[in-house]
Amino acid sequence: MKIFQRCQEKIIPFSLNINHMRLITVNRTKPNASIEFYGCPMQCKYCSHTAAQYKDYDLDKIILAMSDNGIRSVFIGGAEPAVHSREALELIRILKAKGKEVILKTTGHDPDFVAAAKDKVTRFVLELKAPLDEPELLTKLTIYDMEKAKEQQEKLRRTLEIMKGSRVRATLRVIPERYTEDTVERMAKDLKGYVDELHLIQFMSSQNDVGYAGIYNPGPDQETMMRLGRIARKHLPRVKVVGNGFDVIL
Repeated sequence: MKIFQRCQEKIIPFSLNINHMRLITVNRTKPNASIEFYGCPMQCKYCSHTAAQYKDYDLDKIILAMSDNGIRSVFIGGAEPAVHSREALELIRILKAKGKEVILKTTGHDPDFVAAAKDKVTRFVLELKAPLDEPELLTKLTIYDMEKAKEQQEKLRRTLEIMKGSRVRATLRVIPERYTEDTVERMAKDLKGYVDELHLIQFMSSQNDVGYAGIYNPGPDQETMMRLGRIARKHLPRVKVVGNGFDVIL
């Protein structure tokens, strides 16, 4: 009986576990499709994914949907794909084998996941929350206490080192009063030498935002966003400032 159980462990769970994925959305838009994974331990207080509904999908069906010759690239994001690391890595492996460009979004939650995916993705998208030396800010934006926030920032340090040499786009959703000129500059310095571009995104200018801290309209204003962009540009090769009615590359 014990031998049979060991055989089951080697053969059966692989297909049962990896062939099953919990997703928010699957978008087959051509040429750039997207797959959004469900679940994130940070639970940011302004993120629509926190309350998003999910659906269970079979890996085979997702691969079939993405096999269309008109689909050139697949963005894998959502909340945090690393929460489903085994399923996500298998998906990435197959998509790459089929000749698809894979763009992988992460918060740096699992450096080992990033390391395993590094040689299979075309680009990383790194979603930032706070300067590496300011875990306190993370406790205001997420459900993390100080211990978890410090742990996350250390994971982010490791993730940046692992990503070094890859194509990396960092993104920061700029929430009024939470991100000052000093905050943005320190974050840009953290990223120097690790990312090739930073996107500064005006809060509440996207459908992925939920009102937070009494803020329900797009902000900061364009002038402030541009000023923050110029500060970040002093340290990074490319900065894109995006908001309600503006999209500027610096």
